[in-house]
Amino acid sequence: MVSPTTSVNSHLLTIENLRTYFYLPEGTVQAVDDVSFRVRKAEIVGLVGESGCGKSVTALSILGLIPWPPGRIVGGRIIFQGSDLTRLPPQKLRDIRGNKISMIFQEPMTSLNPVYTLGHQIAEVYMEHQAVSKKEALNRAKDMLDKLRIPAPAKRIYEYPHNLSGGMRQRVMIAMALACNPQLILADEPTTALDVTIQAQILELTVELQRSLSTSILLITHNLGIVAEYAQRVIVMYAGKIVEEAPVIQIFEEPLHPYTIGLLNSIPKLGSKAAVGKRRLSEIPGMVPSLNDLPQGCSFHPRCAAARSVCRANEPEIVEISPGRRVACWAVTDGWS
Repeated sequence: MVSPTTSVNSHLLTIENLRTYFYLPEGTVQAVDDVSFRVRKAEIVGLVGESGCGKSVTALSILGLIPWPPGRIVGGRIIFQGSDLTRLPPQKLRDIRGNKISMIFQEPMTSLNPVYTLGHQIAEVYMEHQAVSKKEALNRAKDMLDKLRIPAPAKRIYEYPHNLSGGMRQRVMIAMALACNPQLILADEPTTALDVTIQAQILELTVELQRSLSTSILLITHNLGIVAEYAQRVIVMYAGKIVEEAPVIQIFEEPLHPYTIGLLNSIPKLGSKAAVGKRRLSEIPGMVPSLNDLPQGCSFHPRCAAARSVCRANEPEIVEISPGRRVACWAVTDGWS
């Protein structure tokens, strides 16, 4: 459960016990299993973990974009501005999607339509949610590209995605996400395909606009360096569950869950021997378990050097051990629950 210390009304987004499963011939994949967290207004929250841990499925669940078949939300609530998004009719959810909640997808080349101009794709957001004319929508699209520092925006709105570099296409994706001044942006690995210099430019620009619009961001990434730079809080997921949540400084200075410790130890450190190739980087042993065949007890115990008999037999509950800090680990929470 989400910590009861702060009222739901003080948060923009509240997710309670979310379960999103995929029903496949091989079995039921519990992609998101009993996930609860909150996002405050104008806050950047980092959602981190290895590939396949449920980060993107969590974001798609918020927007109601889980395809059926094979997937569906089977339990829990997603409260946004007092409404449970899991219970809204499709039309009301469409009014929120792209308007009050937007998403920046991982790969702009597959998210942008190659047969429509950039201006058409951005203008479509304005016409759908703000009932403006096509001419006015194109003018707003041009202004948004200008805000995102795309050169010659009056020319770019008539070009196609293949005419732009990866970094410029990502800026167009951000323009579409910010078009209607949303209250919440779900940024799903927004800089994965970009080199580090362009990554920094895109992130700085996104955060600059986020601050000016007082927008909240759920920043989904496996890059802990990005989280350290931009997020206020961090949520760590493993095998479809949250295993730790804390303010960003606490996560980096005093991680508690063995998985979080493993993630941080695997980061190259400037000036270390590992960084200059003198020795191998630390790694988390073993493999991420299949989500349709999870081990009994704690899902991380086969990879955990500190695992005990209770870890192998019983799944730990996530426990708040201090205000804003939660962890799901028997070694940490014994005596707290």
